[in-house]
Amino acid sequence: MSAALLRRGLELLGAPGKQAAKAKAKAKAAQAGKLRNSAKGKVPKSALAEFQKREQRGYLGVNLAFMTSARSTVPESVTRQILRQNRGRKACDRPGAKKKKKKAEGTVFTEEDFQKFQQEYFGS
Repeated sequence: MSAALLRRGLELLGAPGKQAAKAKAKAKAAQAGKLRNSAKGKVPKSALAEFQKREQRGYLGVNLAFMTSARSTVPESVTRQILRQNRGRKACDRPGAKKKKKKAEGTVFTEEDFQKFQQEYFGS
């Protein structure tokens, strides 16, 4: 950061009162003059804007306060009733809907029937 930008920043953030007001007006006039004399399309950065950009404010506390204040206002009894009504509505929760496993079916043919078929079909 150049010394001029640093001085300008210190003037803008200086002590409150007449000197600060004069310094702000002087800095504003100087900046307006520089804007006119700047290269096309290039705007010089303000020291105050740079300071505010670098200053990182933590919003964690504000966000936590908002989140905790926006809690649900529904009574606990209503919540329990909704949960009770929705329990068991799926097909897999119904007692009669469960499919029974079929046990492996045995064959109706005996080993002798297979031997007979093999002799008739293959001719051996």
